[in-house]
Amino acid sequence: VSATVAGGLGGRLLGGWLHPPAHWRYAFVTAAVLVLIATFIAVLRLREPAPAAHHQSGGISLWAMVKRRDLFRLFLVAFASFFVFSSVFNFLPFYLAAPPLSLPVQWITALYLSYVLGILVGPIAGRVSNRWGSGVTMAVGVVLIAAGLLLSTVPSMWAVGVALAAICTGYFGVHASAVGAVNQSLESGRGRANALYVLFYYVGGWSGITGSGIAYSHSGWPGVVILCGVMLLIPLYCGIAYQRQATRKLP
Repeated sequence: VSATVAGGLGGRLLGGWLHPPAHWRYAFVTAAVLVLIATFIAVLRLREPAPAAHHQSGGISLWAMVKRRDLFRLFLVAFASFFVFSSVFNFLPFYLAAPPLSLPVQWITALYLSYVLGILVGPIAGRVSNRWGSGVTMAVGVVLIAAGLLLSTVPSMWAVGVALAAICTGYFGVHASAVGAVNQSLESGRGRANALYVLFYYVGGWSGITGSGIAYSHSGWPGVVILCGVMLLIPLYCGIAYQRQATRKLP
């Protein structure tokens, strides 16, 4: 999770700082070169002898995972949380660039340094989940995201900065604890479960960007905040349900 945060931050800084706004297309060229370099390194690494795999017979199928309520709720957490996160960070620049804030591109880019919190939050969320429960961590993370969304409506650069810090802290806490819960819920088939998690995750991101685009075109930033606030009810419910189920299993 922390590695994906570093990559997301790098992409934001690439487009806002390395290349001037008038030449934003060059950011895509630079990103393509970086992808090619990473691919080349990966191919070289894949040539090395792989460690012996411990194959397990049988295992749960993809459809059986979807039909399991506990796993399906965690997949919904991935869907809904990235729905909100992708919406915020794709439409916030339009809100900040427009009146009354009218921030320049470089200042808007600087606000994305809040991603750094995610690099720290990922491992911390894992420890908190182990101590207090993944469901608790998810629920607390949702509350932080909701607080950040409300604060982002205040027309102040400082308010937006604090709001992004709260949203990043909450989101990466939710994401890290949900990933851990998926893997703790299975003794086999974890690779397939993580694949499903990622599928729901990115479908949620696409849905969020699409839906929030419609909301922004009709109601501006408040419309995005309302839509995301409603969507947060899903991971909040799933986190509480997961914690209740985990508590019932305790001796």
